[in-house]
Amino acid sequence: MKQEQNVEFEATALLERFKKEYADLLRSTPFSLEKLFAPEHFSFGDFCQGFSAHPQSDELKWIIQVFGENHRIWLPNAKHHVTCALFLYPNGKFERMLTMMKNLTLGFYLNDIMGRDTFKFLPVEQQEVSRKIIEGMSSLDDTLYIPTVAHTLELVNVEVLKEFKDTSPEEWFSQFLRLYCYHIGITHTDGNTTATGHIPGIQDYMDRRCHLGGVHHILMWIEYSDGQFLDWELLTALDIAQSLKRLHWVTAAFAGLSNDLFSFEKEVIDHGSDSNLVMIIALNQVDLPLKEAIFRASEIVKNLLTELLELLDFIKAMAERFTQTYPAHATKLNTHLYGIVRCVQAIWLWHCHSQRYKRPFSLWIETRLGSETVATKI
Repeated sequence: MKQEQNVEFEATALLERFKKEYADLLRSTPFSLEKLFAPEHFSFGDFCQGFSAHPQSDELKWIIQVFGENHRIWLPNAKHHVTCALFLYPNGKFERMLTMMKNLTLGFYLNDIMGRDTFKFLPVEQQEVSRKIIEGMSSLDDTLYIPTVAHTLELVNVEVLKEFKDTSPEEWFSQFLRLYCYHIGITHTDGNTTATGHIPGIQDYMDRRCHLGGVHHILMWIEYSDGQFLDWELLTALDIAQSLKRLHWVTAAFAGLSNDLFSFEKEVIDHGSDSNLVMIIALNQVDLPLKEAIFRASEIVKNLLTELLELLDFIKAMAERFTQTYPAHATKLNTHLYGIVRCVQAIWLWHCHSQRYKRPFSLWIETRLGSETVATKI
């Protein structure tokens, strides 16, 4: 971790320089994130072929919008955000999809109102209110107890968490709640280096980024979405658990860090945030041009995708070894791996599809308004 007395000066100067370089790059040929992310002989088009979103998408979106409006957590752009669940879990059971989408609706609301790149814009008194809300939400235990005077956002949060608790094994829910509360606690505050007072190393940022995006607990929804919960004790005994946990981390990192590129313009250029992989890379080497920082960030994402594909093949081969002895568990594991594949497909397709990142002029081909990079439309 890089400690600097002049962190604020470095971050501010770099941000101003990058904004100028961004304006210059914007006038040139846009980058293709597909080309930047894809390993050799890999095509997102081929990998995502045959993908379709949840068959009950329209009904689910309507119900969730009513839920969000009734609880006053439905923002004008929310309809573009909650569609990610329809991409991530196309085989999810209807009631479970509703629970996950309720959680996402609240999550996106919190992110856009008091997230790490918007918190600094809140009035001082609103920052204090937000801190109290987040403290309450992030300190929950398995009892889900909150005082009767709790903020309405805390009440909505507990209402949704009770749905998760009532429809999942105790051990699964305990792990999910731990990850979820940690995500809530670290995400809704000013995440810029000027606020934290230090510049994290790249690996430190990568580890933290997975939690900032909530991807760890969202990957646990692969099990929750269809009610097929894994037997981790058996997976440990069969020497698969460690590789599967690594696969989960790599998938979470791919999701979070690819998002840093897709959302670079929104977070860094629009909101002046340096809590983004491109900025962190440059802050660790302050003379780096924006174009080179983009290439280095993209190389990290490409390496993650390469490892992810290798791990998938390795674990599939491991699963074959106990197909005869534990057929039900082998089937469940293969279903889970297929769920991870669908999540990776969804990460790419949703980023390309979502209006959250579209703009008339963009560095990325995939996020320019009118781009036709996605076959699946919701």
